[in-house]
Amino acid sequence: MRFISEEIEQYAIEKSNTPSGVCDEIELKTKEKSSLHHMMIGKLEASFIGFLIHSIGVSSILEIGTFTGYSAMAMAYELAEDGQITTVDKNSKAQERAKFFWSKDPVGQKITALSGDGHDVLRNLISKRKKYDLIFIDADKKGYLDYLKLSLELVSDKGIIVIDNVLWSGRVVESIEEKSGEKEKSTEYLRELNDFIASSSELYGTLMPLRDGIFLVKKI
Repeated sequence: MRFISEEIEQYAIEKSNTPSGVCDEIELKTKEKSSLHHMMIGKLEASFIGFLIHSIGVSSILEIGTFTGYSAMAMAYELAEDGQITTVDKNSKAQERAKFFWSKDPVGQKITALSGDGHDVLRNLISKRKKYDLIFIDADKKGYLDYLKLSLELVSDKGIIVIDNVLWSGRVVESIEEKSGEKEKSTEYLRELNDFIASSSELYGTLMPLRDGIFLVKKI
């Protein structure tokens, strides 16, 4: 996932506002106990999302994919006191572990966890006419395009959709004709998503090579 040198990335992190407090504990425990710790967003990505929150005055966030709760907590620190985050994940046990960390700081009270299939939860939110200023998509890659289409019905007029892992460690530009497996299937899902955004006349998208690639999407 590294597209720039470690030295330059570390310099950028040191000069940026980055998550601290409970986020540091979540990061440490995730790296210690989870073989999938690379799925957690990094400090620089969290700082970038925090910048977006402050830039457009985000008051409501929808996160699709909770994992260990790092990203939700990082965003909670940047929201105003009355800001709210709704995070969705089908793994209720993982969410319970995340809640343990969120409970360690009052800002964790801004976070509400919803368990269940992401598509079903999002459709339910649409039926309730919910709107969010920032939607962060970081879940199963097979569902990315559907998550985006559903999110377009949930994002507010000023809102931004942020999609993680869209470069997939560079695989999106590699030939996979003779390869197979879940990573290669995910590559195709991400290519389909990226092509959909790039070809849409109703969306303004910017794909940034930050960490594993972030796509910023806004309705025109």
